[in-house]
Amino acid sequence: MNIRRYKETDLPQIQSLFQKVFKHERSDRAWKWKFSDTPEELNPWILVCEDGGKIIGHISLWVHDAYIDGKKNKIGLRVDTMVDPDARGKGVYQKLNNLLLEEAKKDGIAFLYGFPAPKAKELFIKYTDASHLLNVPRYVRIQKPISLLASKVKPLKIAKPLDKLFAVVRAPKYKFNLESREIKKCDGDFDGLAERCRSLSKALLVRNASYLNWRYLDHPEKEYKIQAIFEAGQMKGYIVTCQVWKNNMLSGLIVDWLAESEDKYWEELLGLALAELKDADIVQTWVLPDTISEKVLQKGGLTHKDSPMPLVGKELNDETIPLRKYENWYITPGDVDSF
Repeated sequence: MNIRRYKETDLPQIQSLFQKVFKHERSDRAWKWKFSDTPEELNPWILVCEDGGKIIGHISLWVHDAYIDGKKNKIGLRVDTMVDPDARGKGVYQKLNNLLLEEAKKDGIAFLYGFPAPKAKELFIKYTDASHLLNVPRYVRIQKPISLLASKVKPLKIAKPLDKLFAVVRAPKYKFNLESREIKKCDGDFDGLAERCRSLSKALLVRNASYLNWRYLDHPEKEYKIQAIFEAGQMKGYIVTCQVWKNNMLSGLIVDWLAESEDKYWEELLGLALAELKDADIVQTWVLPDTISEKVLQKGGLTHKDSPMPLVGKELNDETIPLRKYENWYITPGDVDSF
């Protein structure tokens, strides 16, 4: 059994393992976007476990720049950790994680984090001494309650026209005072915004133009809409939304947003998002507690539904601020590969 870095000839076996473990076929185009086309030169950052020439285990990171206490550092999001079901019980997962810590530290990565399923969370903490920071709260705005019920109780479909009345009563009241634009290609305005927002939190991804273009506008399978606001010609914030049909329900998602620290900018962005997602049965996002974004979501009529997403992290650099405390982070759903 040998654990090593990824090489290009591994791709067919990785794709086969992915399908076997996750019961879902992934296109080579989607893999290329996820691992090769990212703006960070350390990607693709992948370790594989090989036994007799067959890949039986895989662990990988999305490596990106983050502002940590205002300075750029590398952080890694754990993605696509998988072990062949036929090879379980051989210690593959533990061996992969052990080498992950060694190799990530060699590459100057300051922090590893992830949003694992319950069993993976337990093992991540056990084998890496990682910390469970919190379960990230999910906020929702129910816009079509009858439609939501009808997605589960079919006879209620006849009452769906009542949702129009509900929509009128609960329509958000926003006055749009700033210039807004839909963004088809992120440019230097986003680089400037990222720099000005570097102190929004003690730790946050560098959401510059190259990152946002790759993460959203170049995505091979999902359609996102980016809207930005401007004041006196300067960009003050942006918001990313998308809509997804699932279980006979149209869900509107606030995937990512960032703005300078005045409430009015965040409120204007939320207004734009709710206008864009007005036809969705439900609007969803998640947000860390005690942040400006949480306050604005609450003011905009979104309520805390549950906290389904565990955030787990591991510091690799003792010189950085305590990243095991969620209070130091700014995180959005877009920081996760599944959104």
